[in-house]
Formats: sequence, structure tokens, C-alpha cells
Amino acid sequence: MKLRHILYIVVALLIINVTGYAHEGKIQLEWKNAEDAVMYELEVATVPLSSRKVVSSQQVVYRTTEIFTPGVELNLSLFDEYKLNRLYYRVRPLDLDKNPIAGFTQGATIAKGTLNPSKPKVTSFLKKGHPPLLYPAYSWIPVLGATHYEVEITSQLPENPNGIEASRYRIRSYSIEGGFDCYDTHSYNEAGTYYWRVRAIGDDNQAIGTYSDANSFTVSTMNYKWAVFGDSITHGGGAVSNPPSDERFEYVSYLPFPVKNLGRSGDTIEMMVERFDDDVLPFKPRYMFILGGSNSIRGGATGESVIASIQIIKEKCEKNGITPIFLTLPPVNPERIERVFKQPTAGNWQNELLKVNQFLRTQPNYIDIYPYLVDDRGFLPVEYAEDGLHPDISGKRIMARCIISFLQKHRF
Repeated sequence: MKLRHILYIVVALLIINVTGYAHEGKIQLEWKNAEDAVMYELEVATVPLSSRKVVSSQQVVYRTTEIFTPGVELNLSLFDEYKLNRLYYRVRPLDLDKNPIAGFTQGATIAKGTLNPSKPKVTSFLKKGHPPLLYPAYSWIPVLGATHYEVEITSQLPENPNGIEASRYRIRSYSIEGGFDCYDTHSYNEAGTYYWRVRAIGDDNQAIGTYSDANSFTVSTMNYKWAVFGDSITHGGGAVSNPPSDERFEYVSYLPFPVKNLGRSGDTIEMMVERFDDDVLPFKPRYMFILGGSNSIRGGATGESVIASIQIIKEKCEKNGITPIFLTLPPVNPERIERVFKQPTAGNWQNELLKVNQFLRTQPNYIDIYPYLVDDRGFLPVEYAEDGLHPDISGKRIMARCIISFLQKHRF
């Protein structure tokens, strides 16, 4: 090898080291997000795979059921004995008990994956047809070797695309331990276009690759006709591991008109009261669907205290020219909540929820979703909510159908 070629290689390695390019020896695979998948089973074999082909254990070189995103990065050392173009993979979605909920995908060669990706692959984008979330959520495919991530939000397109240094337009950032998503705790109630991106960091506190491509979302404080207000059931997310960045778990996605989502995960009804002025009034909605109180009830609040807060929200709406349309509270499933979130549910939750729903049914405008999301025990059935709290895609579609049916009978 000529000296100048050796020098070129040395310089290239130095550049890779100081700019944080991703470690070599890995490959990134992606696939379409399956409906209501909690996790995925990935199978890699030495023979071409189809969606129905049965393969022997001797032909399978790698299998895992611990993938919670529609993609994965794999260490190539797993396949040292093989050529990538002679290895094939397929995936299938699983429920919380790791039972298949659909068949395998059609097989593809591993070589079609992205070899040594230099930046995280983002899995959330601006939702089409609806304004962005008031509290955005961001998600990505986990980066091999990452111990934490840095999410950066900027007020302009970063001047250093796919770099490793903070942008001079940074307005805030978050450090995320492991995982694959970030819930923004800032309320975007000022008009403007914002950008977000993520980079992976290893246990040596060095960047693994560069920042991802920057993704934009535009906030408008125009007078919206429709808005929704609530907790995580409104905010989005479901099937245990899918964050609100996946629009399929947002019930407004199934409404045939644009809706501003003012939901925030984790809210009690008292928290909704507290943030009403800052989070609702800038958008001046004419009509607002309101669903709140589930977290309060399961935490032990009385029905009377939840009703008192709902009345305050109603008064705030009427004072500001907003027509409130209340949704009854869906039931919960304490057994699944305990299993997924390791949280107890108040023993009297059913009685207190009944009080709240009886009150809501006395309101001039209400939509009764409870009867469509309850089983014979008075629980939220697993078929509609794997985690016992957040309706999944099928449950969100039911909610949207109830709203559409209501609107067909009333003029707004």
C-alpha cells in the first residue's frame, strides 16, 4: 500500500473519531409499524424466508423478541460466519404476552439494511392533516451501544446538519437515559416553526454518530374551530410501547377535520385546571372535546372532587367563548395497569368513576364512550387496551366513531 493511501486512512480515522461518526460493525433494519404491536420478533436465517415458511432451528442464526420499535441495530459479530447477502430476516408483531398478533413479514436479505448508520433513524414525523401536538413527543430507533440520548429543539434549521455540536439556535434540550422516545415537557403555545433532532451518546460520554436529520413542526395560534383537552388518553400513545409520536394512537387522527391536540400525558384533572389558561386560551378554540379524570380516579380521588374540577373547566370554557363537549371516562383494567406500570389502582375506582360519568351525562353536550369500552366486569378489555389504561388503535377508533356519531346528530 502506498504511503499516501495509508495517510488518507489515518486522516479519515481521525475525522471519524472527532466528529463522532458511528461505530462500525453494525447494521440497521427497518420495517412497517404493525397495528397494536407491543414488541416484535425478529428472525434471521440462512435460507430465503417468506411470511409463511417454516424453518428449522439449524437454519435460524438469530432470534429475539425484545424489540419495541419498528427497526433495530444489530452487531455484525452475530453473523461473523456468514455473508450478509446470504442471510435473510423477517419480523412479526407480538402482544404483551409475546403471542403473535399477525404473521411474519415477507423475508428480505440482511444486506438490504443500512450498514454502519452514522445518525439515529427518526420514527416520528409531523402529522398530516392535523396541527402538531401542544406537547410533542419524539422517537427513534435505538442506537447500538448508546447509554443515553440528547434531544435538541431549535428555533431555526440547525446550521450544522448532522454534526455533533449544539446548534446556536437551540432553545432547549433533554437528556434521555436509554429508551427510544422523549416526551417534551414544554408547551408550544407560541406561533413559529421549530425543529428537533437527536444524537446518541455512549458510556464514555462520547457521541455515537451525529445528530439525526432535523424534523420540523409549525405551531399556529390561529382561532381553531376544534380542539381536544385531556391527559394521555387524549395526548396519544398505546399498546404499551408506542409513544404519542405515533399518530395512529391519537384519536383525533380518525376525525375527518383538523383538531388541535391540547392533551398532556400524566395529567390529573387538577393539573388540567391549572394549565387551562396557558395551554388552551392561546388557540381560541370554538369547540373543545374534554376527557379528564382517569388518573385522578385511579389514584384515589373522589368523584366529587373530580366533578368540582370539571365544573371549573366548564366555567373557564364558557367565560372564554368555548363550547365544552365532554367525553365520559372509560373504565380501566387494574390488573393490566399493575403488570405494565407497577402501579396500584384505588379499590373504589369503579364507584367514583360512576359518579363522574353520571354527572357528565347531565351536561348539555356530552359523548358517552364508556358503554363501548367496557367488558362484563366493568373493566377496559385487553382487546382495546393492552396496558389497561390507554385505548389502543381499535379503542381510539371507537372513540372517534362516537364523536362522529354525536356530530351527525348535532349542529356546531
